[in-house]
Amino acid sequence: MLRRPMAARDFTCLYCGSKLELTLEKLAIGENRGVCPMCAEPFSLKLNREDMEGLFESEELIFK
Repeated sequence: MLRRPMAARDFTCLYCGSKLELTLEKLAIGENRGVCPMCAEPFSLKLNREDMEGLFESEELIFK
């Protein structure tokens, strides 16, 4: 169980476990690709509209 809703900054690398340093400005609906800043392994995130709405809501809760 999560203590709070998942935010963009919570995504981690599946290989090394480090944070991917994502922000809402770097994410879009659909497929998001990049590389881990620590191990340089590629990652891919597929987000739909509901996922993005949840991320926006979690950011609002964090910054209140």
